[in-house]
Amino acid sequence: MQRLDDMQARELTLAAVGAVNRSDHPWSTEAVRCLASDERTRVVAIDTCAAILLRGVPRGSLDPSVRIPVSAAAPDEVAAQAASDVVSALASGQDQRVGLVLARLSEEQQYEALLVLVRGAAAWIDAYVGIDGDTVDAYYAIAKSDTT
Repeated sequence: MQRLDDMQARELTLAAVGAVNRSDHPWSTEAVRCLASDERTRVVAIDTCAAILLRGVPRGSLDPSVRIPVSAAAPDEVAAQAASDVVSALASGQDQRVGLVLARLSEEQQYEALLVLVRGAAAWIDAYVGIDGDTVDAYYAIAKSDTT
């Protein structure tokens, strides 16, 4: 597997979101597995999903006690809670808390939490704006290549 730069990781994240919206779940899960396999790409993917999920909420604007649920089918409760904790930390401007949340998780749980974030971002797009051009374009550009 080739190492992705930040732009490629962002595009792959958007493609994974687009894949969920296009019901290509097997491809989406493989893309998320690729993103979760490296710390840097995992951070880029989290940031990309958070940008979608927190659209309209300035980072650092919420009280640290606020919890933002991420509604998506979660493999388990730990993944759902971790996804919520990550987005909540970013919304309250506590970026260092993201690292603490991820450090408590196994590699598989980090993958599952990232999958929850991707599915949550896809659900947000589907519910509020329909599938957008960036995620569709990224999906079609990357889905048929050997990036993953």
